[in-house]
Amino acid sequence: MDFAAGGQEVCRCRCKERPMKALATFIMKGRMQAVMVAAVFTVLALLITPLGIASSAVIALVVLRNGVREGLLITVLGGVALSALGLLIFGQPLSLAIAGLLLWVPMLVLGELLRATRSLRLVLEVAVILGALLIGMQYLVLDDVPKFWFGILDEYSAQMMDPNVVSDADRKLMVTEMAPWMAGGMGAAWFLQLALSLFLARSWQASLYNPGGFAKELRELRLGYWLLILVPVLLVIGSLSDKPGLASQLALVGMTAFFLQGVALVHGLVQEFKANQGWLLGFYILLVIGMPASFTAVSAAGFADGWLNFRARVRARKPSGGE
Repeated sequence: MDFAAGGQEVCRCRCKERPMKALATFIMKGRMQAVMVAAVFTVLALLITPLGIASSAVIALVVLRNGVREGLLITVLGGVALSALGLLIFGQPLSLAIAGLLLWVPMLVLGELLRATRSLRLVLEVAVILGALLIGMQYLVLDDVPKFWFGILDEYSAQMMDPNVVSDADRKLMVTEMAPWMAGGMGAAWFLQLALSLFLARSWQASLYNPGGFAKELRELRLGYWLLILVPVLLVIGSLSDKPGLASQLALVGMTAFFLQGVALVHGLVQEFKANQGWLLGFYILLVIGMPASFTAVSAAGFADGWLNFRARVRARKPSGGE
């Protein structure tokens, strides 16, 4: 069964299409194709975690193009498919289904919000709130959040690290340093996954129906002033305590949001200066090899751009009537 709204025309793809566009075209051929791709990416995400982004993006793409009802149907059918796979692989029909629903259900909400408002900024700000709620739930439900994460990290690291390579004392020290930040790290990671899934879905949609549309939206992305005010306040409150508290954890989500604005700033400046795309490649290489310092630097640039709007300043300096 083909999707509505021009699905048949889009599905006449050629082999010369780029792989990502070809994948998006396949997803939009029909419900079973969308279910199959979403389910396969969910299973593969158990081995390669970032593939969960692609799984969520399938649901978001369906919602963006055909609405939340169609996305809900794909989610239900995908849950059934994952239940069958969970029974075959693990002997537990609900294991994979729950994992899939955790990835897909937020995309129903955020995808429909983006479809209705056409505001990437608004949807990202809602995703920030969702990340903050995940942190708040941990502090609400758990008696001692750092202790909880210490137990999990200690057990996991003991299984994964060879004591002949990393001494038990060094491993314990690493876990002790990481545990207090895990609540915020989880919230920030969830926000980033939601955002990247939306970006991927929107890029798929644009490649099929509006080439270049997502690239323009990304280059123009700027977050609201409420985040520009809230994040420094949280950082100041967090600095008053010797140990990372709720304020410091929430600030991590805000910093991750401004990291995305920093990335958008780089894309925008490359476009404004008509620079070679190799600059973007170099930026991403430096971003990866420079972690975590590069994350902080890009977040700071995104935050500064929120106040100073560097892209608008560059445009204003161009000669009148120039490109």
